[in-house]
Amino acid sequence: MMTKKMMRASLGMVALAVSAGAASAQTEELISNPRCMVTNFDVVNIGPVLTELGVVWQERQLADGRPFIAASIGAALSFSIVPAACLGADGKSNCVGANLITLFTGGAPNPQSVSAFNQKYVFTSAGMYSDGSSAFLSRYDIADYGIPRGNIASSIYNYFTLAQRFRDEIATKTVSADGYADDMSAAALTIENGKAMGFEVAVATDGTMAGVHRASLEATPELVRKLLASENAPRNKISNVRE
Repeated sequence: MMTKKMMRASLGMVALAVSAGAASAQTEELISNPRCMVTNFDVVNIGPVLTELGVVWQERQLADGRPFIAASIGAALSFSIVPAACLGADGKSNCVGANLITLFTGGAPNPQSVSAFNQKYVFTSAGMYSDGSSAFLSRYDIADYGIPRGNIASSIYNYFTLAQRFRDEIATKTVSADGYADDMSAAALTIENGKAMGFEVAVATDGTMAGVHRASLEATPELVRKLLASENAPRNKISNVRE
């Protein structure tokens, strides 16, 4: 008979094949204490959930020392979880936001497909770079007042379902469209450079929790740029459809 631990691992491996609704319904079976609240998205809270789901993960750092989680489900899909909106004095702890980001490189993603996917699936945000070499899918979660462990698991399952679909759709050949993620990245980089030089730079936050999250969301394109520049960030191969 399959043990509960083995069941959790095997269900983690087939996460990409589970529909969004079914994934949510099965959360209680996959995660122990699914209604137990965790206070934030620090690695100490996210890590145990990933382990229970059978997800392989490591804590890594960006070039600026910012910690993130590099994870994968077998050989099917890799992704990054970057804690955000960190309220700790060190700027790296008590993170009440989390950016899930999946990078797709080494191929030619179709701009039209990326744009269409982005408009269709509001649960995630899709973007690409103007040189046509990279695309990404992201999801921003919030835990201002804590979040149940089961919600974290459910969000991850639903995200993976769409990430697999996104990988398939961006390889389809259609008409090209405008709108690239690194255009937005330039604005975030200007703010970051200004701060580093000691200038007073206005950011998109009014001091409220909503403002903190809004600033982190607006910085996502720049975060994607940093992940693409980092050798530590996992990547996925784009397999284009050939005519």
